[in-house]
Amino acid sequence: MKKYILISGALLSMMSCAAENKDVTVTLPADGPDKIVVHHDLVSDMLSARRRTDLRTVSDTITSVDGKFTFSLDPKGPAHYMLEISDENVADFYASPGESINVAVETLSPIEYSVSGTQLTEDITAIEKLTAPLDKEYAAMTSSGQQPSEAQMKDLMERYDTTLASFLSKNPDSPAVAYVLLNMRGEDFINAYGNMTAKAKESILMPFVERQAEAARETIEMQKKREAMLNGTTEAPAFTLKDLQGKDVSLSEFRGKWVILDFWGSWCGWCIKGMPRLKEAYKEYAGKVEIIGIDCNETEQAWRDGVAKYELPWVNLYNPKDSGLLEQYLVEGFPTKVIISPEGKIAEITVGEDPAFYSKLARLVGGGN
Repeated sequence: MKKYILISGALLSMMSCAAENKDVTVTLPADGPDKIVVHHDLVSDMLSARRRTDLRTVSDTITSVDGKFTFSLDPKGPAHYMLEISDENVADFYASPGESINVAVETLSPIEYSVSGTQLTEDITAIEKLTAPLDKEYAAMTSSGQQPSEAQMKDLMERYDTTLASFLSKNPDSPAVAYVLLNMRGEDFINAYGNMTAKAKESILMPFVERQAEAARETIEMQKKREAMLNGTTEAPAFTLKDLQGKDVSLSEFRGKWVILDFWGSWCGWCIKGMPRLKEAYKEYAGKVEIIGIDCNETEQAWRDGVAKYELPWVNLYNPKDSGLLEQYLVEGFPTKVIISPEGKIAEITVGEDPAFYSKLARLVGGGN
């Protein structure tokens, strides 16, 4: 249940061994290994990486001396360090050049450890100790291989959020405030971000928070636009695309009927899983509803092959990547289904393969044949 910071698919990158000073000391239990592998990512690389291959990954194997492991921090800047003690046991922390860090691993399998030396590492350790009972509770719930009920998860998440909120209220200037925010979403994140103190914003994690804040603002803006589109008076954006025969087909040709725009792609597993149910609806509402499949994000040949393979019986159109249609219809994920009224107004937008879509369709259109 523990919430980890997942930043832009960041991988592990390497330790530099050039510095003579040993900034980090790691101690393990007596039954621990005599070698560990240390990885790190520079924060600057994590922020700029667009894909995994953009990260310059290096690994350094450290051997214990007198029961301790020591290594140097990267002098080039703040970084995320991960200590690979075994395949199952990993410890991590964030640190900047010049800091002195101590990692004390108390137990292995499951791993329990604390990191000290800076307020950031010590406060993150404190946060993880506060949430540890909830992590164990979640682990107990799932130990049988079954997922907790929705009510159990809601209760657990509420207590988790309360724990984090308590830390924020008691430690408003901590650099770990940024760490907490990276484990928050939606309005909770926006509110906490707006209440950050100047001192808390000095955290080396703040660039990640800023990026998350930008994404949150974009999401909220998208939600507002979608809500505005669903006010019942918004004209569906016009378009003209090519069909399988290369003929121009315009949305305006279907005025007077209910229309479902199905934004899909043959690469999209959930799109394909939903096709049988969509075919049933197409038969059920024959004469009342027209479906227009709008293929996205693949080659024209892949689209043609997909239409043939899945035997799609409705109007099928190819959407070039530069058409701007996805932006006009605020398409964020696939499949996205848009219901348009006979008057050409947007009546419903459903993202993902959601069974509730068909209840909404029945409510809008009425019974089928």
